[in-house]
Amino acid sequence: MIEMPLTGRQWRRRATVAAAVAFAVACLGWPVRQGVTRAIEAGRGEKTPAAAAEAYLLAVFQPDDNPDINRCLCGDHRDELFRQARDLRKQVESQVTFGVRVETTNWQTDPDGAVSAMVDLRLTEVAPSGNVTFTGATHWWRFQTAEEGGIRGGWKVCRVDAPPLCGTYLRC
Repeated sequence: MIEMPLTGRQWRRRATVAAAVAFAVACLGWPVRQGVTRAIEAGRGEKTPAAAAEAYLLAVFQPDDNPDINRCLCGDHRDELFRQARDLRKQVESQVTFGVRVETTNWQTDPDGAVSAMVDLRLTEVAPSGNVTFTGATHWWRFQTAEEGGIRGGWKVCRVDAPPLCGTYLRC
C-alpha cells in the first residue's frame, strides 16, 4: 500500500497535538515530580544518629502545631514512639504556658547506634514586667537509633530513655 504524504492541514494538526502534549507534560510533570520528591524527603531520616536525636527533640518541644516527628521515628516502633512523644509534649503543654527552648550538649555516639546527650529544656515565660526564665537541671537523655535503608532511609530514633519531666524539668 502506498502511503499518501501529509497535507498541510494534517501536518499542522499533528504538530498542534504534539505541542499540546509536550506542554501538558512540562506543566504537569514538574509539579508532580516536585510533589513526589517532597514526599520522599519528608519521610527520609537524618544523616547521623545525633542529628536524628536532635530532630526528635526539636519536633517534640518546638511550639509547632504540626510537628514533623514521623521523619525521626523508626518504622518498627513508630506508633509507640509517636505516643511517647505526644505524651511528653502534652506534659509540657499542660504545665507550661510559655515557650520551650531545647539546649543539648556533650553528644556521645556509641558504635551500636546509641546516642546520648545532656538535654536542658529552658522554659521561658513572658511576664508583664519582662522575661522570666525557669530552667530545670540538665539531664542525660539516651536515644537508640538505627539506619534504615530504602527510599525513606536515614538515621531514625527507635527508643528514647528520658528522665521524667515532672520533678526534673517541670514543677508538677
